[in-house]
Amino acid sequence: MRRSVLLPSLGSLCLAAALAFAPGCSGSNQDEDGKIVLEFWTIALGDAFADYINGMIADYEAQNPGIRVEWVDVSGGEVAEKFIAALVAGDPPDLANVYDLPRFLEYDVLSNLDSLVTDEERDRFLPGFWRGMGQYHGANYAIPFYASVNMMWYNKEIFAAAGLDPERPPTTMTEMLKMGRIIHERTGKYGVSWRLHPSLVGPPWVLLRQEGIWPLFNEDRSRTTINNPQALELFESWIDAYKHGAIPPEALAAASRDEVNWFIEGRAAMLPFSGGWITRYFDKSFEGKVGMTSHPRGALGLVPGTSQVLVVPRMSPHREEAVDFGLFVTSPRYQLEFCSYVAILPTTKEAAADPFFSQPPRNISDEANQISAADLPNSFVAAPPDTKSWSRMEDILYEEFAKAMGGQQSAQEALTRVERKWNHLLRFTAL
Repeated sequence: MRRSVLLPSLGSLCLAAALAFAPGCSGSNQDEDGKIVLEFWTIALGDAFADYINGMIADYEAQNPGIRVEWVDVSGGEVAEKFIAALVAGDPPDLANVYDLPRFLEYDVLSNLDSLVTDEERDRFLPGFWRGMGQYHGANYAIPFYASVNMMWYNKEIFAAAGLDPERPPTTMTEMLKMGRIIHERTGKYGVSWRLHPSLVGPPWVLLRQEGIWPLFNEDRSRTTINNPQALELFESWIDAYKHGAIPPEALAAASRDEVNWFIEGRAAMLPFSGGWITRYFDKSFEGKVGMTSHPRGALGLVPGTSQVLVVPRMSPHREEAVDFGLFVTSPRYQLEFCSYVAILPTTKEAAADPFFSQPPRNISDEANQISAADLPNSFVAAPPDTKSWSRMEDILYEEFAKAMGGQQSAQEALTRVERKWNHLLRFTAL
């Protein structure tokens, strides 16, 4: 059973406890030689990129002989809970790549980086990414690590079998759903490989953002504006697509990377909300079937993008050093090196302008990444609203949208219930 609207989550209680009872810092964090020790967390980079990370750390330590960096690589499914546990224990890492920022931003456990970074250092980054995932009530709490701008993959064989032109993929979200229905009707395959869950790539609020149905709250965040005709029309279009086989039935309860597997297995013809990184899962025979194109546009006319981020806990006794190392990790040199190993994008202006992203592609991964890179100027950062209780609000939106897609209620009933529950939470958090 999912948690009640009225009750804070266990993670929220733990964060509140961390603020109330944990010490103001996690100790001196110095080794026997008197060096400052910075604990640095990444997410699932150890297997493939250990040489890169260790080389970068060695370079930093050589330039900063009074500092030693301890690197800890955490699996993606564990990082948020481990970060909470470290906060509660009063011994968090000094610099960490974390997910699920809203619940940390709400409880003020992260350092305000606007006060720790100079204007010159801030100007190094692409503006949309600096004021992106870590934005909360007018301040920035995260260093943009690396970025992704969505593109779309599609299966040319399935397009041809459905009587669609394999060289003319959809250019709009509406056209994508329409083609998805045609594909299912004519081939029995699913049209769009997509998953609904809010922690994943295409949650309902991102669909709303793409269509320009934004913001979701009034100016003082005292009530939501989500229950409107434009949102209703959008929800009904996705519910209709789901009912007519344009989307796999498992979309309502999909787990991490399921949508990639459905696409590679040939169960679905199109994979939006993705990037070149998925090529690591392709074999040569499958590469010959796939086409790639820019992500279909909604009414906003922009493509969703996101970034991994680095945060500095307020409890760290070495916040200035941690920020300095974070800026080193995200400097143009190391961003470009990282991008040469995997199909990701930089968050700095200098790296984004590098000829690397326009040179002849070495492989299909490079080709896909160049499509994403070309849309950097046409992207928006898919950052959640910076309102209190957003994590719970996102759960509510998922739950009600899923019920509507499953035929348990209408789209209008779903929106009405979301509006009522969100407004209740807004009143509750204002007390």
